[in-house]
Amino acid sequence: MVIIVIKGIDKLMKPSLNEIKRRTIIMVLAVICALVALVVRVAYWQIIRGDELSEKAKAQQQGSSIITASRGNIYDRNGKVLAESASVNTLICNPEDVKADGDADVIAARLSPVIGMEQEDIKKLITKNARYQVIKKRLSNEESENVKKLLDSNVDSKIAKAFSGIYFEDDSKRYYPFNVAPHILGFTGYDNNGIQGIELTFDNELMGRNGSIETNQNANGTTLKQQQAEYINSASKGDDVVLTIDETIQHFLEKHLEEAVAEDKLKEGAAGIVMNPKTGELLAMSTKPDFDLNSPYSIEQFQKYAIDFDYGIADGDGATPAPTADPDNLSDEVIASMRNKMWRNKAISDTYEPGSTFKIITAAAALEENVVSLDSTFYCPGFKIVADRKIGCANSEGHGPQTFVEGIRNSCNPVFMELGLRLGYEKFMEYFSAFGLTEKTNVELVGEASSIYYHNQMSDVDIATSSFGQGFQITPIQLITAVSAVINGGERMRPQIVKEIRNSNGVIRTYEPEVISRVISEETSQKMREILESVVALPTSTGKNAYVKGCRIGGKTGTSEKGNRNEGKRIASFIGFAPANDPEIVCLIMLDEPQIENKYGGTIAAPIVGEIIEDVLNYIGVEKQYTESEQPEIKVEIPDVRETDVNEARNEVADKNLYVKVVGDGDKVVDQLPKPGIMLKENSTVILYTEKQSKTETVTVPDLSGMSVSDAKYTLEMRGLNFEVVGAGHSETGVSYAVNQSVAAGEIVSPATVIGVEFRQVTSD
Repeated sequence: MVIIVIKGIDKLMKPSLNEIKRRTIIMVLAVICALVALVVRVAYWQIIRGDELSEKAKAQQQGSSIITASRGNIYDRNGKVLAESASVNTLICNPEDVKADGDADVIAARLSPVIGMEQEDIKKLITKNARYQVIKKRLSNEESENVKKLLDSNVDSKIAKAFSGIYFEDDSKRYYPFNVAPHILGFTGYDNNGIQGIELTFDNELMGRNGSIETNQNANGTTLKQQQAEYINSASKGDDVVLTIDETIQHFLEKHLEEAVAEDKLKEGAAGIVMNPKTGELLAMSTKPDFDLNSPYSIEQFQKYAIDFDYGIADGDGATPAPTADPDNLSDEVIASMRNKMWRNKAISDTYEPGSTFKIITAAAALEENVVSLDSTFYCPGFKIVADRKIGCANSEGHGPQTFVEGIRNSCNPVFMELGLRLGYEKFMEYFSAFGLTEKTNVELVGEASSIYYHNQMSDVDIATSSFGQGFQITPIQLITAVSAVINGGERMRPQIVKEIRNSNGVIRTYEPEVISRVISEETSQKMREILESVVALPTSTGKNAYVKGCRIGGKTGTSEKGNRNEGKRIASFIGFAPANDPEIVCLIMLDEPQIENKYGGTIAAPIVGEIIEDVLNYIGVEKQYTESEQPEIKVEIPDVRETDVNEARNEVADKNLYVKVVGDGDKVVDQLPKPGIMLKENSTVILYTEKQSKTETVTVPDLSGMSVSDAKYTLEMRGLNFEVVGAGHSETGVSYAVNQSVAAGEIVSPATVIGVEFRQVTSD
């Protein structure tokens, strides 16, 4: 019995083979599950949160300072650097280093006068709970040198020890060597990011990629004294942008606009564009007044603006501001308002009624649609009755009978009202749209405005007024693009301001001229070029003040009303191109609210265009083409006849077609005026002195304002001065009057000095 019981217990305690297998499987599965869980967990830390934890570990073990990437350069079409970056120092600190080894009070006290920051502000920065802190970005050379002295233990070891934790970081600062075209180039902000212009439009390309320097730190965040390693991630320079702008042509445009702002007392400034009509490439674009690219936030330029334009705080309805009481104490509101005006690119952002310059579009459409021929006749009594309106002509007395071509030369409103009505609403708007006046040009600049025009059915009165450029608003860039299509053979080009993007490896992207559509035929374009050339070439036409001998300029005047029609505010403009038979350039000038008596574009804007075109054609090497009626101006170099027998000297000077005046009774020439080497027009006078003068002769320059050519010449010759006609315009007519002289009235000069005189004719648009 006992034996049976023991055997039973033994059987119970000894597991069967199946039981062992079951337990083994359970154990293996448990181990596998644990391993899987471990693998999953490790994968989670390594894969899912690997980068995050790596960065945290790196942040604990290493400190990092930025190597700022140098922005790419901006070049003009000829390779001149218009914008570049230079290396400068940014002052940084590790507040943990300052806390551990430095002296925040000493640092703040010593840095404050050196970098021009308040002592309390510096202390707040260097005692922050952080491992990296910028104190001041882009120190000047003087500031950097003074800080280096504070860090130099050879200068003062105690101060250097107190400055533990203060470091330099490489940075980049933008410079604009020529300081031109601010509204095109734009500028950069605090973080080297583009703010305006090309700097903003192509910010991604110009930006580059920042690098870094990483140093080892202990757990407290202080920099290790003995660096085991230092890791450098190099910065990558940004791409370069090459513009279609020509810096020299830009200089011509800006110079003439600055003079216009001052001479014509322009309340709202001026804008100008120079373009290649064949390609759409912008050669220059300017708005005046503008701003200093290297100091765009400078208060001094706002103070000058306030004085020059009598600018103050705007009244309640945002109209013209009241005069500034004290330019030295401008309010934030006034500074913000002036900054917005000075930074605004009028050439693309301001819309205006183009006035008579738009007649080029109306005339081209009428010719293309065969609703008029060159010989079609019209009659102008000084007005035209349209529906229930009597709409006047600029010539209130009327032009009388005239042909279509004469109507353009006279800028006769009734002629163009008739053309608009013959075209009708649908055709008028068809061409308005085809010339690109219902859409932005998409030039590569931010801030381009949209035009304002009739979206619904136009009445006859609407068509009549629109035909001579009133009742709608467009931008200058839209107008010059449309006129380019009229004169370049009929193709509308997309305006282009960027030529290519490139880097150290070569050209990345090229921008080619783009034809948007054909608007008119080559035949119509040729006819329009010939007509518009006569508008300038004939001394009886409205564009006569843009005339320059040999330049073959074509163009059209424009004067439009602004705001309330009764306020007398005007915009004077002129658009011209040359050479008229094969245009290389087209130039538009817009003068906003001139504060002078004569506000017509034909009087004050036309000569500016003529002078710019002459400058540009001479610069690009286009030879002048003189007609049979034109006599090219000949200048000769004055020979050196000093120490020469007086008779020989007289003959040598006379052989140059110059008049000779001998002063003294000697046999030899001891001096001469003007001096040798100066270029003089033929028939000018050279004075030969045969005796040493006891005292220096001088002449007071007379005031020639308002004189005719003959009167001005006679007045100067009677003073012993040489006379020369300068500037654009038909000066040979009897109605020309002097408006400027190269040497101001009352100035004291030597005898025989050349006085250049500029003449104008009164005209209307």
